[in-house]
Amino acid sequence: MSTTADRTTAVTGVWQSDPTHSTIGFRVVYMGIMPFEGAFRGFDATLDEAGLRGTAQASSIDVDNEQLAEHLASPDFFDTANHPDLRFEGGPLTVDADGAVEVEGNLVVKGNSVPATLAGNLTAPATDPYGNTKRGLTLHGTVDRTKLGLNWNAPLPEGGSMLADEVDLSASFLFVPAEER
Repeated sequence: MSTTADRTTAVTGVWQSDPTHSTIGFRVVYMGIMPFEGAFRGFDATLDEAGLRGTAQASSIDVDNEQLAEHLASPDFFDTANHPDLRFEGGPLTVDADGAVEVEGNLVVKGNSVPATLAGNLTAPATDPYGNTKRGLTLHGTVDRTKLGLNWNAPLPEGGSMLADEVDLSASFLFVPAEER
């Protein structure tokens, strides 16, 4: 493991996410027995020397079930009519020699902001067969959904709750230089 002295802020220039080759997802334990996963299909992210910033459209949630998606859009969860966007604003990425990254920032959902530390990996820029420059960034972290105002739950007959409070977040971005987008 690297030390703080081994870490740098190695991002230069402005990079924009390529939505076709990027994903933002979440995972929460359902009924105490298995993880349930979903994703946001409409989003944009920017990476530069100042850090990582991104916005996802709450109504773009994809859980592969129309009725559940409607419930998640309701005031019980994301309240998309009043809070159309989810946002992450993070400071500069710290990168070690192996490409491992960490970014500290704030996640904002329904007007509620919580600190979030995301960790993952940043690739060096590479050129594709068409002469375009790209780089990859994968991130993961955990937040307590109740601190974001996502409080809906239901008790289970044998004890416990339908949904865990802890939600795992994940993102995989393919970035291109902003001037190439």
